[in-house]
Amino acid sequence: PDRQPMRWLDRSLRRRPQLLHGSIGGTLGACGDAIAQTIERRRPGTAGAATAGEATAQPALELGSMDVRRAAGAAALGAFFSGLVYPRVYAVLDARWPGTTARAVCSKTAADIALLGTVGNSFSIGCRLRIGGEQLPEVLVALRDTMPAVLLNELRVWLPYNLLAFRLVPTPVRPATTSLVTLCWQVYISWTAHHHQARVA
Repeated sequence: PDRQPMRWLDRSLRRRPQLLHGSIGGTLGACGDAIAQTIERRRPGTAGAATAGEATAQPALELGSMDVRRAAGAAALGAFFSGLVYPRVYAVLDARWPGTTARAVCSKTAADIALLGTVGNSFSIGCRLRIGGEQLPEVLVALRDTMPAVLLNELRVWLPYNLLAFRLVPTPVRPATTSLVTLCWQVYISWTAHHHQARVA
């Protein structure tokens, strides 16, 4: 009986990997945005808190006050990346640099950060801002302002993770482990996008 969850996970990974990874990514994306909204309500000067007193008075995010459209957008982005983007990128990188030698691991890590760290993060932040009602010119300005710090934090978070993941984590399981790290990253990206939106409003 103790092995039943693992057997179910193994069957799901073999039969419906995109559906499983997409479901995990979508759930974590929504959770990450909910956490970000909670942080915003507790901090003055962000999109979720109008005043310092209002921010400190809110201990947690109430369901009635949640921006459901924003959370749904974050869920869709999480499902898209975890179900389609991450598995495809990892498969391509593993095919291009097979194995777990130091050279292969470093090459895959650098390529992953160069692709997902720039295009992936820009797409994610841009979509969140568009869902929040920003027009394309404002989105481009926001990306110009936020991406240098995002790329620096990308190196701090994803560089060590990728070195471990490409060395130790099997390819079929990697999107799931990536999603766990992505939960923290989703909180950061969501807060970054909407903090900038509140600052310029």
